[in-house]
Amino acid sequence: MRHIPNLITFLRLIAAPLAAWLLAEARYREALSVVILAGITDWLDGFAARHLKSTDKTGVIFDPLADKVLLVVVFVALTVVHLVPFWMLLLALIRDVVIVVGALLLRILRNIKKFLPSILGKISTFFQIMLVLMVLLDSAFPHPVFHILRIAALALAALFTFISGVDYIRRGIEMSRRPTQIP
Repeated sequence: MRHIPNLITFLRLIAAPLAAWLLAEARYREALSVVILAGITDWLDGFAARHLKSTDKTGVIFDPLADKVLLVVVFVALTVVHLVPFWMLLLALIRDVVIVVGALLLRILRNIKKFLPSILGKISTFFQIMLVLMVLLDSAFPHPVFHILRIAALALAALFTFISGVDYIRRGIEMSRRPTQIP
């Protein structure tokens, strides 16, 4: 029973290549369904972990990893099929690489082990997810309203991805100036 949350998280990892394949086949309704189901599993694994009192290191690592893998794989697939502009993918990937490299450097050079997500980072991720959903919704069910929502989601995702990236750089520089923490 205690492994149920991790199995649910694993389903989300499987959803990533399935969604990418569906996008490559221009099966947008099915891809939208897979992404929505993956979102439900994100909530479900957290719910199961809390109610079964089975949070473990595997879940702590793989839950956010599964989220990021799903988002990145779907973002790349949407870019490959020309539904998301390449510059948006590049912006999101550069931001993520800057965060990972910065956190790694802070850990190695300054022994700083906690690098928590910022509110701007969470807002950025929210709008990236909204962008994916709006692109899929507009592609699956073309309608002028969905197209407007898609454009708005792209603008907000780009804005908050850029702002949060700059904020993470600022936070990293600030953290690097603090006295070194002794292990």
